[in-house]
Amino acid sequence: MTLDEFAIEYGTDKASTHHNYTAIYERVFAPIKDTTKGVLEIGIGGKNYKGVVGSSLKMWASYFEEAQIVGVDIDPSADLEYGDRITAVIGDQTRRSVLDKALKLLPSVDIIIDDGAHINNLTVATFEYLWPRLRPGGIYVIEDTVCVGELRLGNTRAQTEQLVLTLLRGLEVNGRIMAKGNAADFYKINSDYVLNEYERWVESVELYRGVYVIRKRPK
Repeated sequence: MTLDEFAIEYGTDKASTHHNYTAIYERVFAPIKDTTKGVLEIGIGGKNYKGVVGSSLKMWASYFEEAQIVGVDIDPSADLEYGDRITAVIGDQTRRSVLDKALKLLPSVDIIIDDGAHINNLTVATFEYLWPRLRPGGIYVIEDTVCVGELRLGNTRAQTEQLVLTLLRGLEVNGRIMAKGNAADFYKINSDYVLNEYERWVESVELYRGVYVIRKRPK
């Protein structure tokens, strides 16, 4: 079955019947489908969720057959049994203790998907904490980015735009260093050369309608 077929079966809004994020994810995740060992998704759904609670966790577990799946949600009603290889962690996505608990349940932090609060400052804070903990070569996804300008959530576009600009500037810096050194191996850079986390590790930034995909350099 395809990822979209799993999405439709379990009732997640990522399916082609709703947001159609699975069309993006099929391209992004197909090359690592069989090697992914750990997926962290923020946002399970709770009593106020209009969709099927835990549906995307089940979709990921079916698609990534060798992976452990961990979901984080602030709503205690999301603390349910979702099947083999799936674990729910209840708590605030900006609490380090909550995120650390979730990360410890994964054999490898290969993919992180933030489908949580959709509140810009929370999304950015979560990214800033989790990005260094994503394994080299991993993929970080921010979902429902069409919400970045929603005033009802207290969002202003500048909050998320600044994150994107920071990532792009990181790409520009590491690109210049790679060209100057004529090598794509950051381990050859002098240890005292100052590079921030994004300058050293951002491989690419892909912007889609509703989804940002940030890839981490493999080394």
